[in-house]
Amino acid sequence: MGHDFSLCHDLVNARPFIIISTRLPPQLCGIGAYSWLLHRHWPGETSHVGFLVVEGAAESAAALNHSAIAEFNAKAANLSRALESAGGADVLLHYAGRAYHRYGCPIWLPAVLAKWKAKYPAGRLLIFFHELPGKFPIASRHYWIDLCNRRIIRKLARLADVIVTNTSDHVTKIMKISGRADVHLAPVGSNILAPDNLSQQRVRTEFVIFGLPFSRWQTLQMFDAEIRSWQRDGRLTKLHLVGPRDEKFDLRSEELIAAWPDPHVVIRHGILPSLEVSKLLAGVQFALTNATFKNWSKSGQLMAYASHGCAIVGRLHAASTPLCFTISPDEVATISEADLGGRTQSLKEWYDQNADWNIIARKISDLLPAKVQEEAMT
Repeated sequence: MGHDFSLCHDLVNARPFIIISTRLPPQLCGIGAYSWLLHRHWPGETSHVGFLVVEGAAESAAALNHSAIAEFNAKAANLSRALESAGGADVLLHYAGRAYHRYGCPIWLPAVLAKWKAKYPAGRLLIFFHELPGKFPIASRHYWIDLCNRRIIRKLARLADVIVTNTSDHVTKIMKISGRADVHLAPVGSNILAPDNLSQQRVRTEFVIFGLPFSRWQTLQMFDAEIRSWQRDGRLTKLHLVGPRDEKFDLRSEELIAAWPDPHVVIRHGILPSLEVSKLLAGVQFALTNATFKNWSKSGQLMAYASHGCAIVGRLHAASTPLCFTISPDEVATISEADLGGRTQSLKEWYDQNADWNIIARKISDLLPAKVQEEAMT
């Protein structure tokens, strides 16, 4: 599909809705997966939706059975031509600096969007900020890169009609960077679809860590002492590791595992089909997470656990909902079956009411002006 932007011309019978994103499934990319799942659950008619992705358009179009996918290769001229073709469209930009520039500074992006908005004032721009720059000392090699990214975010935020992000911490940072107060929060949903009827038969001594290699290693580090203790006390008889392999971080993980009382409790599944992951999550009792107070609402891993009724063990228990339904490591040995069932049920109910994809899509859709929504549906 390459540089073929004719998808925008094909949408002549409806106000175009253009989604700018990274790499869609089946390619591995968290932001791309979010983009596609949000689209899949967007309310109303979505035949007028086209995607502009950094790369992999042909592969995604075939795998997803969605022909309106073109790629712009993270080049300003290509994106500008595509937006020119779309005209006065609704545009949803899924933003993370590194998605559009190797070092996280797509300095060309605000200018492209500003040019499009100036020429097509009827167009609406919704920006979802998935990642924000960190804070580094001036001596750090990341300092100037992140300073550049902040300036890009400030320019983008001033162009946006609607701003959305995925954590309370991000909301505060965007407000500070942009000077805007109208920043909206929407959590991520689970990439793993849970069955309608979850089995109540769970093995209390089985645990799972699901995610990318770096995250799995961090989680094993975080709970290393507890895992040793749970093993010695017979409270952990199996630990399932699920996710793609990586030589560097898998080696670090294996060094930790080798020092446990019984390294053979670990089952290394690697990448599994979503249905197999779902079956596994529906059968284990405890799920370990390295999510923090600042980033839990953007953790797809945590949301997968919550949607499947797992008991989430982490260092993020708090009085606020839904963190009050998680379990601290020292509770694993003492929590009663009744309390365990109550917390997992409450956590799943919270997920269904706040982080289900239909809920998220409706919330973001409702942020668009009503007039624009009505035009897009005609």
